[in-house]
Amino acid sequence: RPYHTNRTDITTNPAVTRAAIRFRPMQRVDKTKEFLKDSISDISHQLKTPLAALAMYQEIIENEPENADTVKQFAAKMGTSLKRMEQLILSMLKITRLDTGNIVFEKKSCYVAELIAHSVNELTTRAKNENKEILVDGDREQLLVCDMEWTSEAIGNIVKNALDHTRSGGTVHITWEHTPAMLRIFISDNGNGIAPEDIHHIFKRFYRSKHSLDTQGIGLGLSLAKSIVEGQGGIISVQSEINIGTIFTISFLTES
Repeated sequence: RPYHTNRTDITTNPAVTRAAIRFRPMQRVDKTKEFLKDSISDISHQLKTPLAALAMYQEIIENEPENADTVKQFAAKMGTSLKRMEQLILSMLKITRLDTGNIVFEKKSCYVAELIAHSVNELTTRAKNENKEILVDGDREQLLVCDMEWTSEAIGNIVKNALDHTRSGGTVHITWEHTPAMLRIFISDNGNGIAPEDIHHIFKRFYRSKHSLDTQGIGLGLSLAKSIVEGQGGIISVQSEINIGTIFTISFLTES
């Protein structure tokens, strides 16, 4: 005779469906909370060093108030530490907003040449002071659909990284090419290169290679660049060879 069962089919049970729908937002909330907790932990950890330095500099100035040279020297150091803290906090806030989906990119058509000029505008003076050169070469009529402000920040961060790891007399070269499917921007340098053991970690937050501990930067620029590019549907990749140089490639699908 036919076999009957009281087992409920969870795939069609309305109560189970409603519970599953309620559970998904809870998962997203838990994930966001965990992400914010990790971000706050990262900020707290990274602020310890500049805060300790500030306390030390303040104590030195306090102990030698009559020594004008000492006061001037350590007041400048305090200013540097404060700028580092400001940069750290602003960068972390940007990354957190990007990774939690709180940034809406305003994508518009713009000239790639104009985008690049905007990206390196504040870096050309630094390059000149460090006896380095930023070269830009590409079709000035080429268009790209992107959020110009955010994309400029991403490119600027990559150029900063290139300057950080390029010796005096070095060059940072920015070019671009267009295919029927894709627009690629290449940022290359003839600097120190990235060690093979580091290349898979360079987009992680606060990652600093043991080979570059004496360079500028706080270890967030490339992570922020990656979040910006990928947030607009793009791809960022890197190739490098020690003592030869590094090439970062930013790729965007061509808008039809």
